[in-house]
Amino acid sequence: MGDSGPESSIKRIAVIGAGPVGVSSAKYLLAEKVFDTIDIYEQRDGLGGIWNLSMPERSRHIPVPQTDPRYGQNVNDDNSLEFESPLYDYLETNIPKQLMAFSDVPFPEDDPLFPSHQAVLRYLENYAQDVRHLIRFSTAVTDVRPVVDEATGQERWNVVAQALRRKKTTSAFYDAVVVANGHYTVPYVPDIEGIAEWNATYPEIIIHSKAYRRPEDFKDKKVLVIGNSASGLDIATQIAKYCKGPVLLSARSVSAFGTLPPSEWREDVDEVVEFLSKEEGDRAVSFRSGRIVKDIDAIVFATGYFYTFPFLSGLSPPVITDGLRIRGLYQHLFHIDHPTLAFPVVNLKVIPFPLSQNEGAVVARVWGGRLDLPSTSEMRHWELDTIRRNGDGKHFHLKKFPDDAAQINELYAWAERARRREGLENDGRGKVGTKWDERQVWMRSQFPNIKAAYAKRGEEKVKVKKMEDLGFDFGEWRKTAQEKDLDMFRGAKC
Repeated sequence: MGDSGPESSIKRIAVIGAGPVGVSSAKYLLAEKVFDTIDIYEQRDGLGGIWNLSMPERSRHIPVPQTDPRYGQNVNDDNSLEFESPLYDYLETNIPKQLMAFSDVPFPEDDPLFPSHQAVLRYLENYAQDVRHLIRFSTAVTDVRPVVDEATGQERWNVVAQALRRKKTTSAFYDAVVVANGHYTVPYVPDIEGIAEWNATYPEIIIHSKAYRRPEDFKDKKVLVIGNSASGLDIATQIAKYCKGPVLLSARSVSAFGTLPPSEWREDVDEVVEFLSKEEGDRAVSFRSGRIVKDIDAIVFATGYFYTFPFLSGLSPPVITDGLRIRGLYQHLFHIDHPTLAFPVVNLKVIPFPLSQNEGAVVARVWGGRLDLPSTSEMRHWELDTIRRNGDGKHFHLKKFPDDAAQINELYAWAERARRREGLENDGRGKVGTKWDERQVWMRSQFPNIKAAYAKRGEEKVKVKKMEDLGFDFGEWRKTAQEKDLDMFRGAKC
């Protein structure tokens, strides 16, 4: 068996967040068998992260516009959004369960092809059983900052947390920290011309999707949904069953799910460019095309979220400036100046659960001393090169298909390069992640179509358990696939 390399100096690790990413990260750290302490801090009283539904008491009252990435971050503040999930009552996954699941724990066979949020939470509670004892519930991390150990010269992390029920503040030192608090906390509502005055004139008409819960609340209302990504499409579809006339769906560009087929329940409109004064029309907005729509009863902004890490506000230079991306990361994962700080699953448009496995495998191997990071200058060059390709804003962390599939397989290959260590599972390789094969990549390319076919089943859709039940058979497709159709597999590095 190969040399495992030098013994790691990292012994104590803090994981912030007991959602799917925090739990998955902890599993891979635990499987490495070299860390003395793994503490998971979870500010809510249950695990699951965003899959743990809550009422939107504070999210209903965010300012309009909302362009501050630091809004509502203080857990002791009356405006805090930290404890509110963006889930809604009838949410189901937009990813088939076979693709969404962690590779080592499939969803139950009886769950529908696209499980409900309740089913996902049950799944996560089952998945987390072997690390549940590591979780400190109702404990909010309020500050994380680096401190150099005078005796060893090693950088450590002072993690300050508050036990919320006892109102007791604690402080502990760790050698490394996994930041897994998610990025669906602080909503973004763009500053469109006239929006602040419009909202003051017509209060409670505008909400962000984080405050949306039930389509019945929009019964007989004229509704505009702004944003055509996953949540915008799903919310618009739900509201259309109850609202007056077709729901208006506004977007600046083609959806990540492709060009949407025409629908009698939806009217596609272009970008909203101005909220008009009462003199120009009652509850009226103007679109880039010049069209004006009046008498709007409700507007839902499905316009995304800022990246936000309030507990890292003492880090210099800051990891967050405008909230559009995380600064100073290598491979969207390791902090370049502080490689003992990791940010798993910060990418957008990805399949989070399998990605968290492969990133968790890499982080555990690096911190366990079996895998080496490149030099600081090489990591910084990677960040600059990514800025040149993707820009320095919201597209920096974007991974559209097949780039997301390639990321999964590149991370798997990276973890496989680790030195073996006697006593670890898989003949010393350690706990492995997931490698997507052609079938999974094809399913990833098809899932918007699979979801559309699933939705057409109406109330009977919950009886559908496999994509083949909807006519999506990879084996049959592969027999007649053209050479150009196979490019996706090369792009995904199958």
